[in-house]
Amino acid sequence: MTAEEIRTRISEIPDAERFLRRIVRHAKSEKPVPPRIVLGNETNDKALLTLFNRILSGRCFVEKGKYIVKLPESMRSASYWRPLIAAIGTEPTSNTAAIATKLASDTIKRLKLMYPDERALIDTLDNDGTVRRFVGADQAKAAQYLKVFETYTALNRDACTTLSQLGSDVFNDSKALRSGALLAQLDKILRTAYDQPDLSATELHTICGIVDNPYTSHVVIFAPFSYVTDDGGEYNHPKKLFEHGQAVVLPWETVKTIRTIQSPAPLKLVTSENAAPFHNLVRQGVPCLYTEGYPNTSVRVLLRRIAEAGGSIEHFGDTDLDGYRIAEQLSRIITLESLYNADKVAALPHKKLTGPQAERLTAFINQHPNFRFIEALQHTLQFGWVEQECSGWM
Repeated sequence: MTAEEIRTRISEIPDAERFLRRIVRHAKSEKPVPPRIVLGNETNDKALLTLFNRILSGRCFVEKGKYIVKLPESMRSASYWRPLIAAIGTEPTSNTAAIATKLASDTIKRLKLMYPDERALIDTLDNDGTVRRFVGADQAKAAQYLKVFETYTALNRDACTTLSQLGSDVFNDSKALRSGALLAQLDKILRTAYDQPDLSATELHTICGIVDNPYTSHVVIFAPFSYVTDDGGEYNHPKKLFEHGQAVVLPWETVKTIRTIQSPAPLKLVTSENAAPFHNLVRQGVPCLYTEGYPNTSVRVLLRRIAEAGGSIEHFGDTDLDGYRIAEQLSRIITLESLYNADKVAALPHKKLTGPQAERLTAFINQHPNFRFIEALQHTLQFGWVEQECSGWM
């Protein structure tokens, strides 16, 4: 294909240029082009993939949400790519760059008009280039980004949902958010909105109310209480299991129906971040609840109902950044009376922070000087952290 033919093809989908420049940068070096090149994140645009394969002789594939070019030996010489270099060079054409700049600006303006309460988040996404990198010079992708942001605003942390349901509700396609570039953009928005740049996708979705299956999202609690559901039903199996030294597992489909918590006196629970300490608490007969890391929707909603009945908690967890962030999140839901062993932490064995852990903690401290447990975090930064399992109990 000649340079003119390539230019004609790219004019049909201007956003293709930013992907193809990955190949040009390799070819300009005059060294053999790598046999495998990642062009960028998949956009779910079939026309774009078709265009790539017309220009690249059918050598472009989608793998794990990325456009991948796999080249045989005959296509690895720098000379092979001279028409492509002549067509687009190493930098975007001024026309494409101008289109991309204006389209990103217009997308940001529309977001602020549609979601005025999210201006701070939108500014952050604008300033770090997230919007422009995704949108490029493609009107269709600008429209997609608006839909992705709509998905974020549709989330309710007090109600579980699935990626399939979100895709159906917003994109009219249950598969739209199960994987690929749109899900990647949603995750970027969620990480920015919730200030969680390092959580795994699974943990991130958990704290945002996104689950694989509402019946497998649950809360495990060991406490003497009964509950009344919204249809007037009364259930006392948590109390009976407590009397026999057993915890109860309540799925989201049950938790969402609970209207009131009933107990002889307001519940005072120990919330446990990790499983083994929770198990020890149950064995010792201490009323407790397992948060399983960051609290999911089932945990948050049940604790809210317990708080409405006058309950309170003492939190037991790791003394790293995530541990204190979990405690702080819980304190927004229910009265947090204390942190277990807070006065004894200095005497417990500490684990040294790794380089990345120290960097992450330092950044958080600098960005959140009024965080409730800021002094505890400063101690962790200086001396390291205490693992919950090493703390003992009673």
